[in-house]
Amino acid sequence: MEQGSGSHILSSLKVPPSYNVEEIVVNEFSRMKGQCYLDHASTTLYSERQVQEVMKELSRSLLGNPHSRHTPSDTSTQNVEAVRHRILKYFNTTEEEYDLIFTSGATAALKLVAEHFDWNPGQQAALEDPTALTSSERDTTELRNKSQHCKRNKEEESSAGAFVYVQENHTSVLGIRGPAHKAGCDVYCLTTTEARDLLKEDVMNVTDAKEVSVSSCKDAGNSSEDSNVTECCKNHPKNSCSPRSSTTKTCSPSPQGQIKRRNCLFAYSAQCNFSGSKAPLQWIRRVQDGALHGLLSTPPMNRQAAGRSSTESRGCPQGPTWYVVLDAASLVATCPLDLTRWKPDFVSVSFYKIFGYPTGLGCLLVGRRAWGLLQKTYHGGGTVLMVDSRNIVTVPRPTLHERFEDGSLPFLSIPALRHGLDTIERLTGGIQNIEAHVYRLARYTHHTLRSMRHAGGTPVAHLFLAPGDTWQPDTHGSIVNFNLKNPDGSYVGYAQVERVASLYNIHLRTGCVCNPGACQVHLGITPEKLIGQFKAGHVCGDALDLVDGEPTGSVRVSFGYCSTYKDADQLLRMVQECFVEQPMTFDLTWMEGEVDLSWMRQEGGAGEIDKKEEGDSNDSGRRKGETDANEERKVELLDKGKVNITNNKSNNNGNNNNNSNSIKNNPPTQSHRNTTSSSVPSTRNITSSTQDSPHRLTDIVVYPVKSCGGVRVEAWWLGNAGLWLDHRWMVVTGGGATLTQKRLPSMALISPRFNLECGELVLSFEGEAEELSIPLNPTEPLDTTRASLCGGRVCGVQVQGLDCGEEAGDWLSRMLGMPDLRLMMQTNHRPGKLGKRGSGASGENLSLANESQYLVIHRPSVRSLLKEINSRGLEALTENELLERFRGNLVTDGGEAYEEDSWDTLTINGTTLQVQGCCRRCQMVCVVPGSGQRTREPMLSLSAARGSSMLFGVHASALPASAKEKRELCVGASVKVTVK
Repeated sequence: MEQGSGSHILSSLKVPPSYNVEEIVVNEFSRMKGQCYLDHASTTLYSERQVQEVMKELSRSLLGNPHSRHTPSDTSTQNVEAVRHRILKYFNTTEEEYDLIFTSGATAALKLVAEHFDWNPGQQAALEDPTALTSSERDTTELRNKSQHCKRNKEEESSAGAFVYVQENHTSVLGIRGPAHKAGCDVYCLTTTEARDLLKEDVMNVTDAKEVSVSSCKDAGNSSEDSNVTECCKNHPKNSCSPRSSTTKTCSPSPQGQIKRRNCLFAYSAQCNFSGSKAPLQWIRRVQDGALHGLLSTPPMNRQAAGRSSTESRGCPQGPTWYVVLDAASLVATCPLDLTRWKPDFVSVSFYKIFGYPTGLGCLLVGRRAWGLLQKTYHGGGTVLMVDSRNIVTVPRPTLHERFEDGSLPFLSIPALRHGLDTIERLTGGIQNIEAHVYRLARYTHHTLRSMRHAGGTPVAHLFLAPGDTWQPDTHGSIVNFNLKNPDGSYVGYAQVERVASLYNIHLRTGCVCNPGACQVHLGITPEKLIGQFKAGHVCGDALDLVDGEPTGSVRVSFGYCSTYKDADQLLRMVQECFVEQPMTFDLTWMEGEVDLSWMRQEGGAGEIDKKEEGDSNDSGRRKGETDANEERKVELLDKGKVNITNNKSNNNGNNNNNSNSIKNNPPTQSHRNTTSSSVPSTRNITSSTQDSPHRLTDIVVYPVKSCGGVRVEAWWLGNAGLWLDHRWMVVTGGGATLTQKRLPSMALISPRFNLECGELVLSFEGEAEELSIPLNPTEPLDTTRASLCGGRVCGVQVQGLDCGEEAGDWLSRMLGMPDLRLMMQTNHRPGKLGKRGSGASGENLSLANESQYLVIHRPSVRSLLKEINSRGLEALTENELLERFRGNLVTDGGEAYEEDSWDTLTINGTTLQVQGCCRRCQMVCVVPGSGQRTREPMLSLSAARGSSMLFGVHASALPASAKEKRELCVGASVKVTVK
């Protein structure tokens, strides 16, 4: 690297795409305004015009079930076949070389291969091909005989095959192991390094796929196989067969005059959905040419080494015929796949990953040489020529996709694929332009993250790449995967990163992203560690991100055709502001030996950047002080090697004290009608003393409507599921989804108060005069115009309650700006979730609160966290303002900060509460009560003070009492604490 060039390297990675992505975002992705979507590998986003075109076609077309014979049915059939042809053309192949089976997605395609692949050639019964029958044989009796007495290949003896897969594969690929093992096959797992060693070109001594095409059925005619094989392959997948590659040598007959033949399957991902690293497509031909023959003489993973004989004992060692299943779902999302150049036998695809809509639709592409390898015993509607209901006689349809597309296809969704392909071409000019753009976005993000250093010089991020990934377009795609690290080298949990990212409106993926093999390889999770993590409670898809300080998953960002450098900078800005010890430095020396910088000359980066960067330093410095999460942050690069960055954070966080909403103070003082109790608690009937304990109760807060404001009271009853009327109502959509401030922060603008004299809950909305009154205890159904019951989910559990009526729903819809909202009142309590130590059912009842009857907050802990917040200077909060963010029912004072972590019981006014563990916090603590604004505090300081779990406050439940006992709590009461 030349002296002086370091100041331009990272910024020169920003190579503009060949299409106007900013204009595309404005015109066709208006819903992304203010959002940073970095999860395109899970699903890319559909364009607005794309969906409009789909709806326009549906509204103007009369489409019927393809299984009928009328004109609308024929129209649907023509649409389906036209799209089938279009997809084959998109992958640069024809129906003469590949057949396309529509599935629900890539997973269903892989499952189809796993369950129907001919693992035991010659052993499975197969019907005579009905198209080969003479007219006399089509007599019913003849067909019955043919069906019930299946023909075996007399020249071959059955021998179970083998399944070989690369470890860094999606769960759906690993799932093939089950059917293969059940069929008696040997199963082998290769690391990426092992696969590269076995399939190296110099070892294989084979020509590139550009020069020699994969053997087809035509080639099989020159081999010594049965001549019937060649004959059956002359037609489209009608008389299906399983010919071998012409490169497979013919074995001499065994002493019994039989040849033992094995069908072997090799599976790998064209692009790893974990790391974004691409695997060589040259592997396809090399495997088909027999490069893995030698592997079969080694012990498989599913057999004891001494309990399985070698390949030679199964017959001729040259007998195996190799087929390749290519999981292309991740690759084709942003890259082309040329099936004329590369010829895998099976290819799995999910279309929503390419253009976002429709979901639930994918395909399996089956190469010509594998048309006879999928055996089928179940035949659903539309897949048969004839079936006898009185006898086991079935004649399947001759074409491969007709046999495997059971039932009616999604004929209203399939035409949408055409509009998706049109959209890609119209907006970007073709998939090759998308490939170049997302690669450069990922390269810029990866290289910047890898260069970031804490003030002490330690790396900010640990990034993951597969062996052989040299960061070229043919070795890497649209994905960047990493874990962040603290200045001391310890890991930051992925759940903590995800929560902080939400404050910046960044949407990314965390965990193992359904690729356990890659996750275990890159994170060094041994089988022993895996079992240990599972015993510690970690399961796929959860938020338990660290076990014994080691990560159980990682953070993945992925780019799509509508991604911009602004998105990448938003991510980098979040990392810099929230996870880097300042002043940050960049260490670029790693690029010298590991990165090919020839692209700088090819793409004209260096010379132009020299001119553009002149005077950029001051401008970049100004932007570092801004905190608007939607504004682009450009990283300032100054010097070769290590570059000092000063991060001047602004105190302007959008949190104005005038916007802070104090909780209404309505202490109950009178009895009211329409309630189950005849009186309310009174402070005169309760003795408050703080002499016998350093702890006292300072606040009681009731939250009547889930995720809305609270009511502060001086004294209150305890019900049998928590505070009386606490979390009794919640807001749900017409579709049954429960709304909270995590999804809709404006719910913080809804303030409740109790009118106990009238027996009503009154809701108001900030800035609006119109109020809503709801009876506390309705004596008759509230809704007479529609079903009175509605439902939602709380922490994954379905709950049902009483719909509070059209008036309540309309008021909520107007105030919150969402259509078809309902207010639901709980009618039946839920069973408790937490035990004494937070790990088992304790038998208590729950309201609509997430996890426990009571949430207890300790003021000394609030004060300690407030000091941390003030030291960061991001936000100015008072103690009570910070307290409101944590939405506690009971607030205590006295003692030390965070001592509540060790509490076992609390006794207040004679009532004992069992502590059930600490409360894990989410991004809801960053919603400002009374304004609905999102801020970055207190989450940033909380994660710094308490770690990735962000524990704050404790859950508690009241110990059982007699049904007639009225228990009350009063502010100022002493709190007797026992510790564990």
